[in-house]
Amino acid sequence: MKDHGAQHGPEPERETSVNPPSALRLQFADDMFLRRHDGDASPAVNQVLWRLDGPYDADRLRDLADGIAAGSLHRRVVRARVPGARHRWAPAETLPVLDLQTAAVAVDAIGTWAQAQADVPLDPAAGRSWRLAAADVVAPDEGADGGAAVVGGIVSLTCAHAVADGAALIDAVVRAATHADPIVVPAPERGTRALLADAADAAAQAAAVARWAQAKARQAARERRASATIEPTPAMIEQAPVIEQAPVVEPAPVVAPSSVVEPAPVVEPAPDDAAWRAPVLHVELPSERVAEVAAEHGGTPNTWFVAFLARLVRATGRFPGQPVPVALPVATRGEDDPRANSTKIARVTIPADVLAARDLGWVRASAKEAYAAVGQAEPGVAPVPLELVQMLPDTLVSRLPQPPVAAALASNLGKPPEGYTQAPGGSVRAVATLSHYQGATAAELRAAGGGLVAFCTTVGAATTLSVAALDPDRVADAETLRDLVLAEADAWQLPAVPW
Repeated sequence: MKDHGAQHGPEPERETSVNPPSALRLQFADDMFLRRHDGDASPAVNQVLWRLDGPYDADRLRDLADGIAAGSLHRRVVRARVPGARHRWAPAETLPVLDLQTAAVAVDAIGTWAQAQADVPLDPAAGRSWRLAAADVVAPDEGADGGAAVVGGIVSLTCAHAVADGAALIDAVVRAATHADPIVVPAPERGTRALLADAADAAAQAAAVARWAQAKARQAARERRASATIEPTPAMIEQAPVIEQAPVVEPAPVVAPSSVVEPAPVVEPAPDDAAWRAPVLHVELPSERVAEVAAEHGGTPNTWFVAFLARLVRATGRFPGQPVPVALPVATRGEDDPRANSTKIARVTIPADVLAARDLGWVRASAKEAYAAVGQAEPGVAPVPLELVQMLPDTLVSRLPQPPVAAALASNLGKPPEGYTQAPGGSVRAVATLSHYQGATAAELRAAGGGLVAFCTTVGAATTLSVAALDPDRVADAETLRDLVLAEADAWQLPAVPW
């Protein structure tokens, strides 16, 4: 008989020091994600799901929760006392939340259960930054009344994006699962020392804004001088030929065009009310077959995943006959990196004929170039300095236009470290990962130009594809998303088993 409980474990002990490390300030992405928890925008939450072949191990999960609570996910916000200074991260000083549920879940209701866990609110400002939950799984025809035979288990870890991106989440889970040294968030400074540190940070932020303003002024002066160098006379204007600037178009590869023109699906707009929610789907695919299919088309499982998602977006009726832009998250974390968010985005645009021919060789070469370009400085001066935006109060930031949601975001975790895969203990059948926007309305996603967000994780024989549809007018419900994903899997001759 398992000992089930809702919360567990005292606050882990932490060493103190006469000269504590400098404050860990919120980066720009941390700050923007944090504001979503208090503003009108929907909070972003990352979720990991472990599907087990047997019942969950309560003792193992308690140990895992204690390990996570000792590390970098267990943090809270200390507000800056000086205007313009960035807020600080500090140890959470709260109990870890561990929900070991006594009610079993039917195997055909795992997806619904997982979504319910993703919907539970988190509050990273107060230190409630993550939550671990688990339930046993029973056969669908036996119900969940406690007397049915257990055929598996499901474990969910949700974490506010403000405190961890995908790479930070993986690192924290691996350290907790393997009892490695955690990354400890420094304790907050106090009194005069904290006030002086805030003042110094505010000055540094203001200096960065001043440098931007000077660079912007110099750029404007150069442009004025360049435009004044040659002033056209009326005669020059009359004699000058009228030439229309051609758009810059990347040369398309030589690929035989598809003779089949797929009509865009007709999808009724989703009702914009509180009952609507973004559809989510997890499907298991055979890893060996995914690798074979990718090789047959000149690519790898990663480039297959990118093409799969791009074709899925096109199947929703978006970008008909046009290139499909895909955002590819790239981890830039260093060893023992305490930052919450360090992900950068590579971007690749895949031509329609490449997608029709499923030319993964082209996708692979283009993605390689996109990854190589990550981190390279953009020419010119940024339109607005990030330091300035982070210095603004919530009332002003809330009035700024929200950044658009990617039409297609493909995050491939590949084969995670062993500690991450086996974190909950037992025999792990599959691992799924996905980002959610809690409580996002149809109106919010329309305004953001939402598309499809997908994650791919390979564990042993199972490659799990997880998709969230943030496009209420093209993918209005779970049935539509399921039909689209299964049809695309069938086009690649891949058997897919939905959760």
